[in-house]
Amino acid sequence: MRNTCMILLVAAVFVGAGPWATFAQDRDFENDASYWKESAQAAIKNFVSNQLNTNVAKNVIMFLGDGMGVSTVTAARILKGQLEGLAGEESALSWEDFPHVAMSKTYNVDRQVADSAGSATAYLCGAKANFGTVGVDASVRRGDCRAMGGDKHKVDSVARLADKDGKSVGVVTTTRLTHASPAGTYANSPERGWENDSDMPDQAKRDGCKDIASQLIENGRNYKVLLGGGRRNFFDNAIDPEYPHESHTRGRRRDGRNLVVEWGWGKEDFNTSYVWNKEQFDKIDPLKTDYLLGLFEPSHMQYVTDTDRAGEPTLTEMTDKAIRMLQKDDNGYFLFVEGGRIDHGHHKGRATRALTETIEMERAVQRAKELTSSEDTLIIVTADHSHTLTIGGYPMRGRPIIGLGQAYDGEDWAQDGLPFTTLIYANGPGFAVHGNGRRHDIRRVDVADKNYRQQATLPFPDESHAGEDVSIYARGPMSHLFHGVQDQSYIAHAIKYASCLGDSKEHCLQKEASKKKAEEQAERPQAEEKEESEIDENHDAKNVPDVAASEHDVTHEVTHDVSHSTGRPATEKPTPSTTPPPTTPAVHKTTPYIFTC
Repeated sequence: MRNTCMILLVAAVFVGAGPWATFAQDRDFENDASYWKESAQAAIKNFVSNQLNTNVAKNVIMFLGDGMGVSTVTAARILKGQLEGLAGEESALSWEDFPHVAMSKTYNVDRQVADSAGSATAYLCGAKANFGTVGVDASVRRGDCRAMGGDKHKVDSVARLADKDGKSVGVVTTTRLTHASPAGTYANSPERGWENDSDMPDQAKRDGCKDIASQLIENGRNYKVLLGGGRRNFFDNAIDPEYPHESHTRGRRRDGRNLVVEWGWGKEDFNTSYVWNKEQFDKIDPLKTDYLLGLFEPSHMQYVTDTDRAGEPTLTEMTDKAIRMLQKDDNGYFLFVEGGRIDHGHHKGRATRALTETIEMERAVQRAKELTSSEDTLIIVTADHSHTLTIGGYPMRGRPIIGLGQAYDGEDWAQDGLPFTTLIYANGPGFAVHGNGRRHDIRRVDVADKNYRQQATLPFPDESHAGEDVSIYARGPMSHLFHGVQDQSYIAHAIKYASCLGDSKEHCLQKEASKKKAEEQAERPQAEEKEESEIDENHDAKNVPDVAASEHDVTHEVTHDVSHSTGRPATEKPTPSTTPPPTTPAVHKTTPYIFTC
């Protein structure tokens, strides 16, 4: 609710000519070309002085803004600035200072415009896949269980590889944990819609396919943090604790399994908790908790603008707790964080919701930056696909990004004599034409309201994805691998290389070889210095004057030795330190397995 109030305030403040005059006075320095020159020179110097970080990525945090295309990033940046009282365009999001940026081609093998499942297979598993499939290669068509051939066409995610390599793993999302994007971290399914067993056709079950929720419990059994929505997929017709009187929220499983209980099997000797609301979540101590499962809604979590009544943590709060839990592992960790409801806001044609979700993910990225070091933690921010959102017209600088737009001549209406918004969708539920063929007149409509649907040029029940490339932002070890224009599948392989996951050990081998070579080079001068010292000592001994020598000869010899002696103490090789590196406090592992209810 608080974000909505701020949005309405911004809309009120920036309507009309007054704000433009104030803005012009406040930023007169932009009129001087030297300002732009100095700004550019500072950016150049910063880039030139930047040293490539070739460390091994001990930790990897991947942020996925679902549907966060370039226009969404730009609009969210402007909105963030306007919420802070600025014109907006000069603002910056928390990942926009990352030193390395690339572009990602998002198409699926069989579709020009991707969905979230096929794209998740690409950026998490390293293989382009078909629309609607997750964790399988492109030989598997959507819904064809037999085509999987057992394990033949399954592909492992970087999350599962990290788990197999002994690292801790976490998955955080504002969607259902069984939804397409998070499913990419653990599932192998020809159909993204098979989230629980009741979603599956009987033939698929007979052919050996498993629902996605059960795969989370089986394949992701060792994952330390699992936070999101989707309670209904884990229980068998159970009454929901948050909505006991709403039948549509009941558990949807039909196999009699309680997957939350099964998730706890084998964890009896660890401090393990299941939570379903914010009060329980807030009581979790990350330093004393080994495993945490949080399911905060029967379906997707609430939009951030509604969290005051929803009683659930924000994406930033979940990210904070996940990182602090995973940091206890000396082997490192992989954390996947999805701002999933950016996509849902767009699908409903509600740009305000989509942009406030983007700003919430921006806060989560900022928190991750504060909790980690770029020396050992690779942070990646990207999207799976774009949306048809456009920023159009010729609005004056500082005009509210979620407000009414302006035409090229400064008029507040289009050629049909009606006003329009700066943000418009190419298609979606915002399409509306009156019987007289004219667009809806929005002069008396609160276009900044979180539920307002921006106008669309084509009638679609849900606004669609868009096919243009999306951005990848990276900082930390080997972040320079993210460059140029790459297929989306490149992302997973860059992560594997940077953190030496699975069969991608080249980077670690190279670092070990470089370290060994450096040690040998450091030892060589010391050995040569010692050898030189020994030679000088022998030389001095041979030139000791004979006692029978004449007084002249003795004086000459001693004078020669003093003036030309190069003997000095030998330098010994330093003894390597045996002090172990500092470690985090030991995790208490004697607490019985519990469910926090």
